[in-house]
Formats: sequence, structure tokens, C-alpha cells
Amino acid sequence: MSCSHSILPHVSTISGSVSFLSSFIAQIPQVLETYEDKTVEGLSPYFLLAWLLGDITSLAGAVLTKQLPFQIILALYFLTNDIFICGQYYYYGVLHENKLATPGHEHKDAEERMAAVRSRTSDVSINAALNRRSWFAGILCMITGANGSPISVGIDSKGGSNFSEQAGTVLAWIGALCYVGARIPQLLKNYQRKSTDGLSPFLFINTLLANTTYNLSIFTSCEYLESLDKWDFVMREMPFIVGSAGTVLFDLTYFYQHYILYSEDMRLRELEGRLGVDPTTRDETSPLLS
Repeated sequence: MSCSHSILPHVSTISGSVSFLSSFIAQIPQVLETYEDKTVEGLSPYFLLAWLLGDITSLAGAVLTKQLPFQIILALYFLTNDIFICGQYYYYGVLHENKLATPGHEHKDAEERMAAVRSRTSDVSINAALNRRSWFAGILCMITGANGSPISVGIDSKGGSNFSEQAGTVLAWIGALCYVGARIPQLLKNYQRKSTDGLSPFLFINTLLANTTYNLSIFTSCEYLESLDKWDFVMREMPFIVGSAGTVLFDLTYFYQHYILYSEDMRLRELEGRLGVDPTTRDETSPLLS
């Protein structure tokens, strides 16, 4: 049975579409998160720089290998998002030194944060709120299995100079390593702060979904299924496979930090933020959570 009569090409098309849409909107939640928090204390600058370098190399690779215009436009879009987030980091973190932080996101240790909440409410209310579990969010993340997926700038061996092909391959590998390595400094920063505050979980949900569906689209495509030399096909796509699949373990590690390891810190920050919205309208008998 030929590939065209199989269901797998349809799976590939749908997976590719999901990957594209997830990648397209991936960074928007982080932009909104930073705007709402008014601080970038939780963001690692090395995370942002590695991501920025990855998108720069992807754009350069797309240009050198003479990819389709929409691929180059997409790479420019990702790069624009990176520059915007870096601009937020400069504005809130460098220019204002994170002093604009909204309630619940200021620089405090765990004891200071607990004391601030206790000054507004009772220990019973605090414990009741802290014991609430975000089961739905945790289950959702495990089901979806989140942008850091490199755009596919597949090297075309039939056209272009050898130099362009080789340069494109080198840039693709640099981009892949940047995407994979970007998570490491961020996870370390989370560990040092014992918190994932400042990072939008939807950023990682989107990138994890984009990366898993990206690989699924490759291995269910007719190009792969009908290839006479599947090993050669895989090797040509290897930078993009590594750049997307290699991030999955790190993204799952973030979810473990956010929903399990440092979940109490996040709930305590949420409490502090709710109590700090309008102090004049709250007292110890006011409900903490609607």
C-alpha cells in the first residue's frame, strides 16, 4: 500500500499544523506574564540569550539554504518575539532593577513572604489555601506530555552551493544545541530560588506540544515512509529532531518544579498577590479565594 493511501500522511499534516500553531503562540503567555508581574527576577538571562541565538541561527540557516518565504517570515516572527522579551528584561530588570514588581512577585525569602501573608489573615486560612492542589493543571500538563522548536529548514541537496548547505547544517546544529541548552540555566535558577515565579507554564505547555507534534509529523510523513534510505533522511533532519525532542525532558522537569517541588511557594505568592491587590477592602475575616 502506497503512502498516499495510508492514514499516516494525514497524521503528519495534522501534527505539523498543531506544531506550527503551538510555536506561533508559544511566547505570548510569557510576554503577558512579565507584563503582569512587572519583574524579571525569575527569568534567567542565559535562557533568553540562548533562545535568541537559536532563533538567529535558524533564520540564518533558512536564508542560506534558500527556504520558502513563509519559513523566513516565520523565523523573523520568532526573532521579533525574542527581542520583545529581551526588551522587557531590560526595562523591568535592568532599568528599574525589578522594583516595579506587583504584590506576590517582590524579592523576598520564604519567611518574609509567609510573614506578609500572616499579617493579613489567619494561619487556618493560609493552611487551607496552601493545601489546595492544582490537579487539573498538573494532569493537563502530563497529558499534553511545550517555543523552542526550531523551524524546519531542511537542507536541499539538489540545489544551492556546497558552502551554503554546509553552513546551513552547521547553523542548524548550533540552533538545536541552543534550544536544548537554554532550559538548563533556567532550571538551575528555579532551583536556586526554590520557585518558578515569573515563568508562564503556558509557555512550556505550548513548546512541549509543539516539539512532540513536530517529531510526530516527521516520522509519519511520506518523505520518511517512502524514503529508500531512511537513515540518510534521519541524519539530514537530525539537527531539527534533536532541537525539538531534546527539550522534552527539560520541559517535564520544569513541570515537576512548578506543580510539585515549588508548588507551595507559588500558592503562597498567589495568596500574597490577592491580599495585596486592595488592602483597604480586606480583613482577617475576608475570604482569601473566590
